[in-house]
Amino acid sequence: MKKLQDKVAVFVGGGSAVATIALKHFMDEGAKVLLVDVDEKYFDRSRQLRDEYPERIRTFIGACTCQGDMERAMAFAEQEFGGIDILCNYAGFHGGGDITTVLREQWRIAMDVTCLGIYRAVRAAYPYMKKHHYGRIMNFASIGGRANRGVPVTYAGFKAAAIGLTRALALELAADGITVNSMAPASLDTSAFERIPEKDSIPIATLDEIAHVIVFMSSDDSAFLTGDCLDVNGGQFMQP
Repeated sequence: MKKLQDKVAVFVGGGSAVATIALKHFMDEGAKVLLVDVDEKYFDRSRQLRDEYPERIRTFIGACTCQGDMERAMAFAEQEFGGIDILCNYAGFHGGGDITTVLREQWRIAMDVTCLGIYRAVRAAYPYMKKHHYGRIMNFASIGGRANRGVPVTYAGFKAAAIGLTRALALELAADGITVNSMAPASLDTSAFERIPEKDSIPIATLDEIAHVIVFMSSDDSAFLTGDCLDVNGGQFMQP
């Protein structure tokens, strides 16, 4: 039996590199997936998979910064696939600058996408999960919200907030059979990794390695896990 056979997942920020690799693993495990992102161009990464699995992948243009978009996306998932079992929140905002140079607008965007975006998506998906007394919610955080890795203050602040929000949501939704967890990966093998000054001296994760963890968190294998943050960092916590 495949781990996600006939489960319906919604990927918010579904056009990202991580989400695209996770999509492949979800297809291998038998899931149906709705990809949600702000522009059609972000779905280019998944074109080959969408051609291969036309009956099990849908796309929806919508922003996690808009509650109405999230509600319409979840309704579309229900319409196309008959329900929602899994919600993966990948959307984020990196920003830049230090305490003296970061722009006020960057604080607003970081909060709106990285933290409030999770809240909006969970709020929109909740009625569908509650109806079936079942749900798996995975929020994509970062080692930047767990430890000092030299990331911008906006990124660190709201990734940490996302981890705290995850715990609060897990407590609130537990009675409805819904688990809520976050994961905090360290450096990933993406184009963004090239911007990291210490890139030649730290371990990095392949996107497939991260996707394996996401499948676990989205499956019944993780049924006894809620309110937690999985640190997937190749030992970077142990480095000074």
